[in-house]
Amino acid sequence: MGRQRTIKDQNFWRSPRLLNCTTEDKVALLHLLTAPDSNITGVYPIVPRIAGAELGWTADQWIQVIHRLQDEDLVRYDHSRFVVWVRLWWDHHSASQVTGPKLRDRAVGEIRRIPGEWIGEFLNDFKERLTGDQQRLVEDLLQSERPCAPEEVPIPQQCGIDTLSTNVRPNNKPQQKTLTETSSVSSRMLDMSGIPSEHQTDVHRGIVKAMTSGKLRFAPQAVINAMADNYRSPSSKPQNAMALTLYLAEHLNNAPSDNSSRS
Repeated sequence: MGRQRTIKDQNFWRSPRLLNCTTEDKVALLHLLTAPDSNITGVYPIVPRIAGAELGWTADQWIQVIHRLQDEDLVRYDHSRFVVWVRLWWDHHSASQVTGPKLRDRAVGEIRRIPGEWIGEFLNDFKERLTGDQQRLVEDLLQSERPCAPEEVPIPQQCGIDTLSTNVRPNNKPQQKTLTETSSVSSRMLDMSGIPSEHQTDVHRGIVKAMTSGKLRFAPQAVINAMADNYRSPSSKPQNAMALTLYLAEHLNNAPSDNSSRS
């Protein structure tokens, strides 16, 4: 049975929320808004290896883009359960429509599977887009049900995208375990105050790249603190923030104190 996903052109190409997005970020968002495994609420299972293959990327590349989208508060991604929440879903789909007679049971079922740490924020955003009667209907349907606890949300080891898509060449190479940790280090969780604002993004991306390549040998905050020390140095400052971050991530204890460590 065919499905249809809608992209509202003005809400995408001229959205103020996407001003800081790169071309790759926008491609990933278009994919998330139209993915074969997407559902009617915008919170659904997705596997990096398969999502990357559909876009012609590796899993590592997909995860790094998702990390940037998380920093812009455009998506949430749970690496332990392989679940994505597309935060701008209702900018392109009708929240009222999913409360109609044909879709409400399906919508409620999907809402009940949303991870517990997201459910409150999701419902607030969802209900803001409904009429008073629709809000009461949703509350009544959910009243006797509690949100899924995190451990109850199934990990899609073989979700529909793995079995239904016939046009994708999956990458069967073993993935590094650090992939699932990539965006667990959000820039909001790290103290970047010692890094000049114009270099914070490059430092953050250096941490992410070190994690995805398995070269992060030290705590992310320790690497950032070392970078801050370099910027406070009275001598010349780092010329390539990302390159030095990658070096310190692997060789922090052996890092020279002066320019010899700077790229």
